[in-house]
Amino acid sequence: TINNSMSMNSRVPASFQSFPLTLASWNISNAQPSFAAPNFSQRSKESPRLIREECLRPSPSPDIIALQECPYPAFGQQEFADSGYVSIGTQGSHCGYVDLLVRKELTLRKAQPIIMLQQYDLPSVAATIELPNKVKIAVSSSHLEPFKEGAFERRMQCEMLMDILSQQADNCIHLGDFNMRAAEDGGIENSSGGGWIDAWKETGSNSEVKFPWNSFVNTYHDGGFKFRARFDRCYARGTSLSVKQFGFMGNQPVEKKETI
Repeated sequence: TINNSMSMNSRVPASFQSFPLTLASWNISNAQPSFAAPNFSQRSKESPRLIREECLRPSPSPDIIALQECPYPAFGQQEFADSGYVSIGTQGSHCGYVDLLVRKELTLRKAQPIIMLQQYDLPSVAATIELPNKVKIAVSSSHLEPFKEGAFERRMQCEMLMDILSQQADNCIHLGDFNMRAAEDGGIENSSGGGWIDAWKETGSNSEVKFPWNSFVNTYHDGGFKFRARFDRCYARGTSLSVKQFGFMGNQPVEKKETI
């Protein structure tokens, strides 16, 4: 799936400055190339590098990177450590592994994994982080239950995760591959006491960045039928957070007309 990036500002008392926080989320499909890639074998070897470079392409590069469908637990740390990121932890999901990567400078400022998630076998990794302006956030990377018939299980996973995040901090960011359908929006936004902001909606519901999955544009899998979906989501809640920008990256050919 396509990676979505979001910029947020934290609203704080006058004695503190706001801190622009940039996040990126990407289901990297086990680091395998799209079926549309011109040379599958060559692109398979290059995919980890291309994924890393695309994640780091925005300026400024993300403070937090949420990955889903990593091919093995150490993938994120292996690929991003030299670029200044630390893996908070990994967790298996129905396909591959979930990872949450945080800039080293932020991990040095009281970044702590939320180990409570392990008790409930949630397909998520989460942490609390104190930002430079002293605002504490809880942030998670998730890969929720797939398929249309998984709606009830997704709702339960979301509610449990949102409850746990809210117990850890007043300001929460929940992002990743939710596998959601449009009919599920209201239920998720109102989970765990409600008030969750959908980053895409908050920034104007721009149709050009509505569908992170679009197999009309990119043939991900051989023989797959073509459709569009807003599987990937980013939700935020908290009086010290405001969503400022939302967009895609990783949705363009990497070399001329070649495709990841």
